[in-house]
Order: sequence, then C-alpha cells, then structure tokens
Amino acid sequence: MAKAANNSASPKNGRGVKPTVSKLGKELRRIREKIEASGEKMLTRRELEREIANRRAGNF
Repeated sequence: MAKAANNSASPKNGRGVKPTVSKLGKELRRIREKIEASGEKMLTRRELEREIANRRAGNF
C-alpha cells in the first residue's frame, strides 16, 4: 500500500513557513499600531461601514 503524500507547507520541525507581507499589509499594520498606541478604540465592522457611507454621502 502506498503512503499518502504530505504536501503541507510546514516543515517537519513544526514551524510554519513565514508568509510574505505586502507593502499595503505593512502600512495597514503600522496604522493599526498607531491607533492602538493613541488609545482610540478600533471601529467595529458595522461602525466602519457606517463611517464609509457617511463620508461618501458628504456627511463629515
């Protein structure tokens, strides 16, 4: 009987492969850290959607 191939991305030592982070991802993480450091609370998904809708409508 043939063994099933293990094609997982993790090497045998259990450590995963480190994903690459795009420029945008780095910038978004930097912005998040800045917001968290200021003590301001992060918006929920619903609050964010409402904020975007208000800005698009011109209701600043």
